[in-house]
Amino acid sequence: MGNHDVFISYSREDRPKVEKIAHALTNSGLRVWWDPQIKTGTGFRQEIADALTNTRSVLVIWSRNSVSSRFVCDEADEGAAREILFPALIDNVDIPLGFRQIQTADLTHWRGNLNDPALKAFISTIAHGANNAQGAPARVREPESAPAPAEKVKTAPKVKPKKVKKQKPPKAPKPAKRAYTTTGSKRRLALFGQSIFMAALIAAAFAALAYTSDFVFAAYRPFFVGGMGILAFLSRYGTLEADRAAGAASLALLPRSYIALILFSLIAISPLVLEGRLYAAALEGVQVKGIEGADINHVAVARNGNRLLTSSDDNSVKIWDANTGVELGEFNQHQSDCEETDDAGKPLCWVWGADFSPDGSRAVSASRDLTARIWESPNGKLITILEGHRSSVYDTAWHPEEDIIATSSSDDTIIIWDANSGEAIRTLTGHTGNVNAIDFSPDGNLIASASDDGMARLWNWRNGGRISAVSIGGSGNDINFSNDGSMFAAAAENGRIRIWDTGSRQRVATFDHGAEKAFAVAFANDDTTLATSGIDPIIRLWKIEDQTVIAELEGHKDGVRGLDSSADGTIIVSGSRDNTARVWDAKTGAELATMGHIKSAMDLPIAIDTPPLFVSSQAPVPFDFQRHPKEGAMMLGKGIAAAFTLLLGALVVKGVFWFTGARQIARPVVVTVLLAVSSYLGLLIAATLPGEALALWLTIAFIPATIFALLRWVWRVTILRNVTQRKRTI
Repeated sequence: MGNHDVFISYSREDRPKVEKIAHALTNSGLRVWWDPQIKTGTGFRQEIADALTNTRSVLVIWSRNSVSSRFVCDEADEGAAREILFPALIDNVDIPLGFRQIQTADLTHWRGNLNDPALKAFISTIAHGANNAQGAPARVREPESAPAPAEKVKTAPKVKPKKVKKQKPPKAPKPAKRAYTTTGSKRRLALFGQSIFMAALIAAAFAALAYTSDFVFAAYRPFFVGGMGILAFLSRYGTLEADRAAGAASLALLPRSYIALILFSLIAISPLVLEGRLYAAALEGVQVKGIEGADINHVAVARNGNRLLTSSDDNSVKIWDANTGVELGEFNQHQSDCEETDDAGKPLCWVWGADFSPDGSRAVSASRDLTARIWESPNGKLITILEGHRSSVYDTAWHPEEDIIATSSSDDTIIIWDANSGEAIRTLTGHTGNVNAIDFSPDGNLIASASDDGMARLWNWRNGGRISAVSIGGSGNDINFSNDGSMFAAAAENGRIRIWDTGSRQRVATFDHGAEKAFAVAFANDDTTLATSGIDPIIRLWKIEDQTVIAELEGHKDGVRGLDSSADGTIIVSGSRDNTARVWDAKTGAELATMGHIKSAMDLPIAIDTPPLFVSSQAPVPFDFQRHPKEGAMMLGKGIAAAFTLLLGALVVKGVFWFTGARQIARPVVVTVLLAVSSYLGLLIAATLPGEALALWLTIAFIPATIFALLRWVWRVTILRNVTQRKRTI
């Protein structure tokens, strides 16, 4: 008959937990055998076999270590054959085949507390089973040195008979059944189902945002929603499977490990999101440390209205998508070749104007460095340098149909250039002051110019002839032909704007912009509307027929230096001293997009940017990751490095608490630190971004979350398992 009430079969890697279970069983009055009781010098296999033969019950501890142990499986098979097997699951793993139909106690959430209800119920079940094992003697609790234990065993059946069986009501096993878990296959199915459910909820939430807001481009909405659903599923399921391999999987919807993973991912992508916040703040006049800007001097729209150029005091020209406000390219050759600097060493080669070639594949820019430069659009590759002016080049215009370029300068001249050879064709003279602005007529036959001498002139550029000169009423700041070429308008320093008939040169209308100075003019809405700007931040739309104000466009924070319109007159573009350019609907006056010559955060200690791939925003974006993958990788790398540094720091603090005995404090340290940092970053971002844009941008976190979850899963399932198996082999 048996010498022990309980034989414990387990894997040595699980000894800390098994020791506590053995202690709990002993405290309940049961005689427990487990391998620390093997005597020195004894044949351990024979002793284990004897102990297994002489036991009333076999307790098997299933874990990620024991399920692959041959010894544990053999011992479990012996207990099952004798119908005295009591298995317990301490890790969330698949129970080996042959044992899955046996009810198993679920101790996966047990953390070593001897008063845990699940553990107590399991101990009660084992005690009940051991005392009522078939053929086993009744157990009387006495010291091991008590005399004649064998006689007590023999008389036990007479005492026990039917009373014990009558005291075995169904009540005793019921608590144990409540502690039992399902089989491994059912658990995996439940985890899979909950992952799908959560992914569906996330996809539905983002679909509601994407289809009810303007922050996601319409063409990308199905892809965006589907991608978010897939990423949400992979990140959730990967985390659950990694937890399952670690023995900590839960059927709860959001376990702590998944929350920690999302917070970690938010910190990792914060550099990608923060730039949108900082740029938006700069646009609204919020002072953000490290962010600088530069005045925009001129704007020009491509003939198809889809792209525009902005020329700035930061010595560069930028190309933008007029529909979304996304930057497409930059030309900064004026700055790199600049020889003139201020007292602080900052280059002083401001770009005053720029224009597209007819097909938009090239552009020309005019600078304070006495040159105009032809370059490829949008990659910014320099093609030709046009040198010939003796002073700052204020404006440039590209012929609407031919490879002919005109430039104007503070040397009082206009030079006509061959765009292919870069050679000067002729010089137009006649102004007696700086020639601040020029424009080709839509048919390309005429050039109009405005000068500090207070005159606007029309030129036959092919032969250099002066057609006419009309008075602007003050120093001329800008001049533009109407989209059909029938009129031209000029803005004067004294705040007045005048329109003339191109054929008769008769004045058609005169406007007072309403500010001390008028800076720019542009025709729109089939040439029935004139847009004017000045030293004030307001753009005014006038009805040319009766010179009345139709609308006032408000949004800029400083004087508007440049205006232009698309060839069809449907959009107006403005450039301002507030460092921004804005696109407006010419009919409704609605603001369509905003861009800015603001110092890129790439120059800051921690670079920040936002990828404008599927999500749009009113905040200008200085880098498109599709064009600058290295910069994007660098920023993401910095974010991940910051997150890992934070994680390692939290682990060090946790280790200090752990080894000093304050283990209860150590456990929540990592999550608390991650929560604090991610909350701070979230508040920083949310301070400026619209709620819809913020919610959509943060979905980027599912990308690193998915990667981290899958890597953790692979690590748990393959690498750690292989290490454990090698240890067993050794």
